[in-house]
Amino acid sequence: MNIVLIRPPRFLDKDAINITNTPALGLAFIAGALKQAGHNVSVIDAIGESPKEFNPISFELNVKANLPANRIFTNGLSAAGIADRIPNSVDVIGISAMFSNNWLFDRYLIDFLGERFQQAVIVAGGESITAMAEMAIDQTIHLDACILGEGEETIVELISAIEKKERFDQVNGLAFRDPETGKAVFTSRRTRMKNMEEIAMPAWEYFPMDNYEKYDIKWGVTKQRSIPIMATRGCPYSCTFCSSPQMWGTRYYMRDPESVVNEMEYMKAKYGATNFDFYDLTAIIKKTWIIAFTNEIIKRKLDITWQLPVGTRSEVIDSEVTHNLYLSGCRHIVYAPESGSPKMLKLIKKKVKISNMLQSMRSSHEEKMFVYINMIMAMPDETHADVWRTIWFLIQCSWVGVNDISPSVFQPYPGSALFDRLVKEKKIDLSTDDFFFELIFIDSFGKNKYYNDLISTGWYNFYELFSVVVFFGTNYLFRPLRFFKTLRNLITRNYENRAERSLVEYLNQKSEKLSFKSKRLEPQV
Repeated sequence: MNIVLIRPPRFLDKDAINITNTPALGLAFIAGALKQAGHNVSVIDAIGESPKEFNPISFELNVKANLPANRIFTNGLSAAGIADRIPNSVDVIGISAMFSNNWLFDRYLIDFLGERFQQAVIVAGGESITAMAEMAIDQTIHLDACILGEGEETIVELISAIEKKERFDQVNGLAFRDPETGKAVFTSRRTRMKNMEEIAMPAWEYFPMDNYEKYDIKWGVTKQRSIPIMATRGCPYSCTFCSSPQMWGTRYYMRDPESVVNEMEYMKAKYGATNFDFYDLTAIIKKTWIIAFTNEIIKRKLDITWQLPVGTRSEVIDSEVTHNLYLSGCRHIVYAPESGSPKMLKLIKKKVKISNMLQSMRSSHEEKMFVYINMIMAMPDETHADVWRTIWFLIQCSWVGVNDISPSVFQPYPGSALFDRLVKEKKIDLSTDDFFFELIFIDSFGKNKYYNDLISTGWYNFYELFSVVVFFGTNYLFRPLRFFKTLRNLITRNYENRAERSLVEYLNQKSEKLSFKSKRLEPQV
């Protein structure tokens, strides 16, 4: 069958600070599975194909919210640009719907393509769709099926059912539109894939990888040619702010360390990749595994670097592990403490001990790795005292050597325990599009929606800015040389942390948008 997989453009506010994109690893896995099954596959990566294209949304998206004119853009190919790349012979269109803040445009794109390619079956998958499949089908006309959770086996079985004109109700791990009622029907939950060695490698040959290199599009700061990779799947923890338990369950599976290094070696030979970004939910849990993995890299003398750009935990990352991490090429590591308040950590079921995490961060710093931390502010039940404990924790992080920080504002993820709680408390109303509209501003300072009744918006705006000032102020106070390095890096654009890269990219983005507006181009869809 002729299958086209689509990564939609990003839906964002014009003042968004975090505008970095990365190659779509999940979609590459799906493409690999379909290729292995013998199907004719192509991929339209709307962001990778046109990373510098910004189209203002000034048309009717059929949104039940007040979209401000000339404030919301798509980054990447327009809907029409995507459609023009789809052959008329297409049988199935698969759309990646990973993030809820993109749903208003993803929903529009589904029906836009459904109208134009009425013979095609429209399928969507990803974390966002998994969490809200019934609503997604209710809110669209042309969405035929939703892949729930881990998708490689499900998509292959679904394509087989389409090919044989069989009913979808025999395909596990699916929500599909009942042809008679138009309502969502759920099949049995699919059993997780236990043998990760049976999963086809990501099919990066279908993606515009040269564009990612040409435009330096990556999440980390390395200047080397980078490719995303995944060594584990799932997470054994159940943090209340996270949608992972619904997407993956809490079963945690690790690939064989040798297999992961084989993939790295293959990607280096085929694509010239010399850096690998690991996008695992929780990459390091078992000490014997990470020691075996790093030893395998060291033994082969691969001459590569690798990063952990998503938040990991600290349970087994001691001085022995950090030493091996560095020797094997790990240069950037991100921890995810989320809060410096023991009370908040307990409430969100984040089972970490602050003292242990600080010691682990110190060990990583002493091994000369770049250390970055993720923090979440404005979670429900947080008090002023909790925020000040977090700010004190940031000072401690600065003291032990942490280099960079991302103080994000809490946003409820559909599928998470906190999201369900806020819906039950009527703080999220899904009868309108306000919730999804507010998510667009997740990366725009001062425009975030707060779900905490104990601290005012004004105070949170202050805390968000103050925490950054305190962290970097103490960072430069404790290590003055870092300040001069930052100035040098901004001038030479040889960035050492995400803050430097994000600042320059944000300023460039603003400049490009001003230039775009000055040309007075007609809006595109």
